[in-house]
Amino acid sequence: MKEIFTPKALLIRHSIILVMAVFFILTFKSGNSDVMQSNESVPFAILGNFIFVSLLWNLNMILLALVEPYSSWEKSPVKKLFICGSIAIILPIAVNLFFNEMVFEWLYKKPCQLNSRDNIMFLVISVVITLLINAIMLSIEFFFFFLKSLTEREALKRDNITAEFESLKNQVNPHFLFNSLNTLSSIIEEEPKTATQFVQKLSSVYRYVLAQRDKETVTLNEELNFIESYVYLNKIRFGENLKVEILVDESLRQSQIATLTLQLLMENAIKHNVVSKDKPLSIEIGIKNARIYVKNNLQAKKIHAESNGIGLSNIISRYKYLSKEEVIVSSSNNYFEVSVPLID
Repeated sequence: MKEIFTPKALLIRHSIILVMAVFFILTFKSGNSDVMQSNESVPFAILGNFIFVSLLWNLNMILLALVEPYSSWEKSPVKKLFICGSIAIILPIAVNLFFNEMVFEWLYKKPCQLNSRDNIMFLVISVVITLLINAIMLSIEFFFFFLKSLTEREALKRDNITAEFESLKNQVNPHFLFNSLNTLSSIIEEEPKTATQFVQKLSSVYRYVLAQRDKETVTLNEELNFIESYVYLNKIRFGENLKVEILVDESLRQSQIATLTLQLLMENAIKHNVVSKDKPLSIEIGIKNARIYVKNNLQAKKIHAESNGIGLSNIISRYKYLSKEEVIVSSSNNYFEVSVPLID
């Protein structure tokens, strides 16, 4: 309530009230009202209107502020509209009676005729103007409520997506780490040099995840360098049963991409498809129409791999914030492809 009675608010509000008081008097003067019987009564008539409108406007704002805690757009919008509408109708009648009984005779030196045409017209105008003011105030209030709700909803959605992404990064990936350690244990005695390189690549993968953990996007070049280490680890595990081809022109490698997009898409391809000597898995990473795609031949496992279900959906959600272009998922009996827009 304090903000409606600051010096600036009072000055603006009462300047408008003064203009309205003068307007009403000029209107009533042209209609030969009982109040406007002589030019000498003009200052008193303006003063009277100023007092009336000031009482009406300030009391209206006080009442609206008092009922605010008991009615909100979020919990009871109908109740709020009803209360504000009731105030706009009842308050002008109450102020009109008070003004005519307590102020009119003192100001104009004559009794007020409550049933006069001028008084009834003035009362109707007061109700209409109060309704209009309350409608404008409610419209502005609702607009900011809607804007705030929308902002909060988007912020909450973004926080959820971020939380999901943090979960994904923290999982890159328990299964991947477990499989990598199994692979390492199988080669450490027979191929020590390969094992050493394997450890270096594994370290590189997790170092990248830690380095990029606070970034929404990275350059395509950084992501592809990371993918090369990721592919190396998986090729040690699967051998020639996994074929990965990267077809990306050097001139496009400075474009931005959502962090870990390629890793998540490759992980999904390996997780959900058979990778064997009889059925090698081929993954292609390339660019077409300013979009980078990850495409694999489709040979789905009969027993579905355990999945948290948020990898691809997280990529789709993140790109809604990062780009105007959508993530495109396409598939047939022979292939599965996901393409995402490059971010300038």
